[in-house]
Amino acid sequence: MKLSGYIRMLSQRDNLVVKWGILILLSLLTALLFPSGESIESDYHTGTIWTDKDLIAPFSFPIYKEEREYEQERDLAAKSVYRVFEEDASVSKNSIDSLGQFFAQLREALAMETSLNLKRDHTRRLHRTFGAEIAADSSAAADAVRDLHIGFTESEWNILMKLYLAEVHPNKLKTPSGRTPFTLQKLRRDVMLVVNQTYLQGIVDVRKSLFGADLDVAFRRKTDEEIVPLSRYLDQEELGRTVQQTFLSGYRHDNDTVSIATKIALSFLSPNIIFQKEQTELEMNAAMDAVPHTIGVVQQNERIIGRHERVTEDIKLKLDSLRKAKAERSADINQFATLLGEFLHIFVVSLLLGVYLFLFRKKIYHDNAKILLIALIVLLEASFAYLTLTIEVDAPVEFLIVVPAGAMLLAIIFDSRVAFYGTVAISFIVAGVRGNDYAMALHSLIAGSMALYTVRDIKHRTQIFRSITFIFIGYVVSIVALSLERYDSLLSIFNQCLFAAANAVFSPVLTYGLLIFFERMFHVTTDLTLLELSDFNHPLLRELSQKAPGTFHHSVNMGTLAEAAAEAIGANAILARVGAYYHDVGKITKPAMFIENQQSAANKYERLSPKISANVIAAHVRDGVEMAREHGIPDAVLDFIPMHHGTTKISFFYDQAVKRRKKNEVINEDDFRYPGPRPQTKETGIVMLADATEAATRAIEEPTIQKIEEKIDTIIKTRFMEGELDDCDLTLRDLTKIKSSFLKILGGIYHARIQYPETQTPELAPASSETALEQPVVERRHRRRIKSIDVS
Repeated sequence: MKLSGYIRMLSQRDNLVVKWGILILLSLLTALLFPSGESIESDYHTGTIWTDKDLIAPFSFPIYKEEREYEQERDLAAKSVYRVFEEDASVSKNSIDSLGQFFAQLREALAMETSLNLKRDHTRRLHRTFGAEIAADSSAAADAVRDLHIGFTESEWNILMKLYLAEVHPNKLKTPSGRTPFTLQKLRRDVMLVVNQTYLQGIVDVRKSLFGADLDVAFRRKTDEEIVPLSRYLDQEELGRTVQQTFLSGYRHDNDTVSIATKIALSFLSPNIIFQKEQTELEMNAAMDAVPHTIGVVQQNERIIGRHERVTEDIKLKLDSLRKAKAERSADINQFATLLGEFLHIFVVSLLLGVYLFLFRKKIYHDNAKILLIALIVLLEASFAYLTLTIEVDAPVEFLIVVPAGAMLLAIIFDSRVAFYGTVAISFIVAGVRGNDYAMALHSLIAGSMALYTVRDIKHRTQIFRSITFIFIGYVVSIVALSLERYDSLLSIFNQCLFAAANAVFSPVLTYGLLIFFERMFHVTTDLTLLELSDFNHPLLRELSQKAPGTFHHSVNMGTLAEAAAEAIGANAILARVGAYYHDVGKITKPAMFIENQQSAANKYERLSPKISANVIAAHVRDGVEMAREHGIPDAVLDFIPMHHGTTKISFFYDQAVKRRKKNEVINEDDFRYPGPRPQTKETGIVMLADATEAATRAIEEPTIQKIEEKIDTIIKTRFMEGELDDCDLTLRDLTKIKSSFLKILGGIYHARIQYPETQTPELAPASSETALEQPVVERRHRRRIKSIDVS
């Protein structure tokens, strides 16, 4: 089952245990957001005047540094620690040993290659066959080359072969000047020297650009430590370039030999100066821990600040330190007691809101889904308040708590009274989460009240954004009032107003988004939804007007009656009007079966039995429910379809069945009743009365105020005596007001008309004679009243 399904099921169960569960869970979750015992006895800022009585230290406590200053000092202490590097002597030793082994293997591979070439040469010149021997030597030579683990190109291998031959046959390869040529032994010597020199300089295992080339580091070799610049050492980015330059400048090599020497040297060069990250972090942490967190001590009974004294930077540090010390002592003494107190804070505030719902908003109180919705809005606001405590910035972020959004949501979903009491509760809870910051409670209450005022009679969703100006005005008024009392600076007032402006913009946007989510998730029918449904361009109403115009006209008239009656007794007038529009949509399937849509005088029920006729009439309720669900009509409106008839009897066909019954035939009265249920709300009860009244008054011959009043009185008394209004909350006083509102509107519709005398003007004789011919027909059509039983 989806979450929305669980919420729908929750809405249908009026379980007291669930209500207490929601209340306790809300109180517990919100209490966990409280700032661990911290409380602000008075709202203070640097430069403001202390308006409370003299503040005396209740106990000795240290004066803590301002958190930002303390963190800056810790950062400076950490930066002052030298990064630790240690030499790993085994790296250079192993690399140089491996380099010597490499040249030995290289010499062996070159010797094998030379021998193989000689055998091939002898084979060509002497025509002797060394096939098997050459194949074995070739395989061995290839293995020897692979074991070198350095890939040489063919040209590089040829150069190495020349260097080897120059060493083996020095007399054959002397230069024209008679100088001994460069040999493999000399290449070995030069590479060994460069590798050794590079290790002596040192190769670090990190990129110097990450630390800064001019950074001094702590270089450790065994038990010795030396502070040296990091630029002394090479990193991987510099290594290749430096080695190549050394071969070019320090040795008389040609470019090809330099390339080979560089390749060999780099293959045996690895970082031997290792960054000791863990050791560095340990020393940095030790340096940061050594930074003192306090700058003094306030002794017990020492005066911290006197009344009407200005709050300076030093005094503010003492006040902040006292608050922190109280929080620490509270945590040390009894953390559970603190949490219990915070829990009771939220519990009492939420309970008072619940009592209000129980006494004055029973419809909401008996709907657990709506109680859950209110709890979620309260928890959302408390979470925003908690986030403003966790954000460590020197700015009035508390003005980003979107209490106006919660107020608007409550006003749109429920009504302005629920929204106001909800805003009061939310404001006090926000103040508690922020450490009893009741100045913030005042800001939130004023801005929230202004916000709900702007949406109390909302007609379309974009009207939500009209509240931006009112929210900002509410915040500005409260900010200026409190700031003048505390002598805040103009800069402080400006900053608070700036954040309030951001809140004023963000709150309507958040309201717009959350409203759509809550409507779908909690199946809430707001006045906005109802106004959208009241548009005659809605597909279902447009289809009703096209296929059943008489029923549509009847529904529109009913909407006027229902809306006026609902306003008279304080019910939801929009819901009553929209419910009247949709109450008979089931007649779309068989419009001609209902008298208001019949164009001819033929009776479509003549050939049907009374029981079947009654079933046809009652079927429009079932058809209407199905059509409404297909079009996504909310439950609050859909309820009008089965409830506007309740369980009333279809009297016309029941009377016919009684008259036509055969001997010993039993007529079951339940077969001639609508399926119900009876009206469950004031609005559905009003629509039931409006439906019967509107239909009956249309059948009155020569309608007068007295006749209309008698008809209304008869219908209301009949429905009351039948018990159809027992399940809704309509009182006798409400019924009296409903009767008066019906009479006022119907009296206006069927008022008496003045009969104007006929006059003839000679100049207009033809036209007036034509009018005279039409007049009797018009009068006959106007005065013709056919008294019939309305079975709609």
